[in-house]
Amino acid sequence: MFIDQLIEHAKTKAVERKIADVRAGVGYTCVMLDDNTCGLAYTFRDELGHCCSILSDAGKLIGRNATEIIPWAKDNNRLKAAIGLATINAVLNNSFDNCSTGNVLDALEISAGDTFGMVGLFSPILAEVRKKTDKTYVFEKNAAKGSGLYTEDDIPVYLPNCDVIILTATSIINHTIDDLLAYCSNAREVCIVGPSTPLCPEIFQKYNVSLLAGSVVQNPELALQIISQGGGTMSLKPIIRQVLVRIDK
Repeated sequence: MFIDQLIEHAKTKAVERKIADVRAGVGYTCVMLDDNTCGLAYTFRDELGHCCSILSDAGKLIGRNATEIIPWAKDNNRLKAAIGLATINAVLNNSFDNCSTGNVLDALEISAGDTFGMVGLFSPILAEVRKKTDKTYVFEKNAAKGSGLYTEDDIPVYLPNCDVIILTATSIINHTIDDLLAYCSNAREVCIVGPSTPLCPEIFQKYNVSLLAGSVVQNPELALQIISQGGGTMSLKPIIRQVLVRIDK
């Protein structure tokens, strides 16, 4: 499975790193390590349940070795999975300070004859894509009737026929990434996008992924504050560097 390979790779890079801080916000979850590196992951706040004990390890994370927390990325508890992935991103993403930046669509070649697929709605990206091709399929978990969006049940029907595909990195947290990647094997371009994206070309290249569009946190202390105070993507934007990692197939 993809997540097992990602975990093992991240563990080899984590070695002596320890958890310095963890913030589970309503928009994102953030982990800072003892070397001041920081990673983000989306918080599935609507899937955390309504019980009083969402995370039994709360208050016991600071000082633990990162290699203990990284495997949480495959846990069925969505908050533990987010903390695990944020730890992975803290370990991996900060080694990509010098990679390229720019618009995802500038890095993807999309022509009028292409069929475009997107799992997870990114409205600004979709608006630009529709200027290039009118053959688009956008899949959302709770797609409303009349929205023009397709449901998860439509993915096996339409996604394998797409030439260019963008997948949300949140699929790693909810463990749908393997199924989605299996439907992308025929695509010319496959891009993983969002602040939750682990910049790990070594693993993604095994799955026909050609581009990673992720984030590097440039001000960890402020990121922790923003997330603790309920901030989301727009609040974090001034302190994260959006980066593009092209993967050679």
